[in-house]
Amino acid sequence: MMLIFPGMVKAGGIGGDDSGTPGYWYAGETPSSIDPSKSPLVFVHGYNNSSAVWHEGNDMYEVALANGYETAFIDLHHDRDMWTNGAILAEKLQEMYHHFGGKKLVVIGYSKGGVDIQTALVHYNAHPYVSNVISLSSPHHGTQLADLAHSSAAWWLAALLGNNNEATESLQTGNMQYFRSLTDSHPNTAKNRYYTLGGTKWGSFGSAFYWGGLYLSQYGKSDGVVTAVNSRLPGASIVQEGGWNHTTIREGSHTFPVFRPYTSITQPAANYSIEDSESSVGKPRIHSIVKGGTSVNAISEQFLVEDKVKSITISFISDKNLSSLKLISPDGREYKMGKAHKEKSEFFKGAWVHQIEADNPKDGTWVLKAPANASYLYTVALDSPLNDSIQGKSLNSQETFHSKWILYEFDSSGKKLQQKAKGEKPGIMTDGDFSQEGVYNVTTEIKGFTGNGKPYERTLIESFYIDTNGKRYN
Repeated sequence: MMLIFPGMVKAGGIGGDDSGTPGYWYAGETPSSIDPSKSPLVFVHGYNNSSAVWHEGNDMYEVALANGYETAFIDLHHDRDMWTNGAILAEKLQEMYHHFGGKKLVVIGYSKGGVDIQTALVHYNAHPYVSNVISLSSPHHGTQLADLAHSSAAWWLAALLGNNNEATESLQTGNMQYFRSLTDSHPNTAKNRYYTLGGTKWGSFGSAFYWGGLYLSQYGKSDGVVTAVNSRLPGASIVQEGGWNHTTIREGSHTFPVFRPYTSITQPAANYSIEDSESSVGKPRIHSIVKGGTSVNAISEQFLVEDKVKSITISFISDKNLSSLKLISPDGREYKMGKAHKEKSEFFKGAWVHQIEADNPKDGTWVLKAPANASYLYTVALDSPLNDSIQGKSLNSQETFHSKWILYEFDSSGKKLQQKAKGEKPGIMTDGDFSQEGVYNVTTEIKGFTGNGKPYERTLIESFYIDTNGKRYN
């Protein structure tokens, strides 16, 4: 459904269509009768989409209108950070507040839109115009997919696909922990009520969010893009975390009835409970191997699989559809990759994803072969009893480590990140290795031996912020 309203589209004004131009906003149809207990609803889109995400292939607008709500939709930059979008949104929320006759707004943010909203309210003083904020799978603590996209293994592929930008840089978990340190203690944070919803479903083998969900599963339950834990906001009420993926969580028929009680002048307290085992995330279960590169010659990549592994899932992500991609086991068995699909989730959108699963894989060296002239990233997720043991970087003396790092520094504004330096060294990177202020993205390749003497390997990707005093946020 396309919303088109009469009038000239003007920056700072209303009317027009969902053109995607940052700063334009438009109101929905006026309900046949307006209930004074219902606040106007303002919908804020996320990364790599526009206001159309609420009503094209989505019944959110129709459901809200049918329930008697006044609505408004705004376009922000789809690829800029929370600071740029927050400043724009703050100004427009004031306009919307006056447009709706001084009624306080309920603002609903999808994905990164929830971070943009809190930035506008807290750091750009838009809090007087808003009562409640509802965030739908917003990465309030970042997402490890952003860490992956900006890692040494993958940043160039994300850049090739056009998904290496201010928005994705800002959503690295290290930067978002720094953002939390600036925001959670700010006096404006307590001036609005916040409610969160998180998703825990990422689909079946080969579906759009399966690859992202598989990678994120080492960090906990997710919707294929953001873990449920990272969708939680300090000081906010958790309305529900349920079986939504990163698309269905924004659809009206799926979630409007769930968050509707928190859109009125008065609302009940959210009382969703979290099991202790889900309340926080410690060190991840490191279950993946991550590698990538570009090749002008035929690709031949190797990775290790240890003994007692129940299954492996290989996801080969490329800028091309590689129909002749092959996987060869240590005993010479050849596997052909299944039909490729185009990635739909934000951080590698547009890439071709080839996936294959092997049960009870032979231990030893596996080989991936692909044609020449391709840029690629591949991940190997191992269902292995060893995963519960690898929880850091100090298992035993038989392990070796190799670390690669990329530094993202802020520009003179102190808000925009940009890649500044990179390097590598044998061994483990310690806090003493990081002397400059900024966001560090560190990839550590771990190799060792199981108790049976079988070789194994894993990859750990982490992001953290180092401030001017050397304090680490992660």
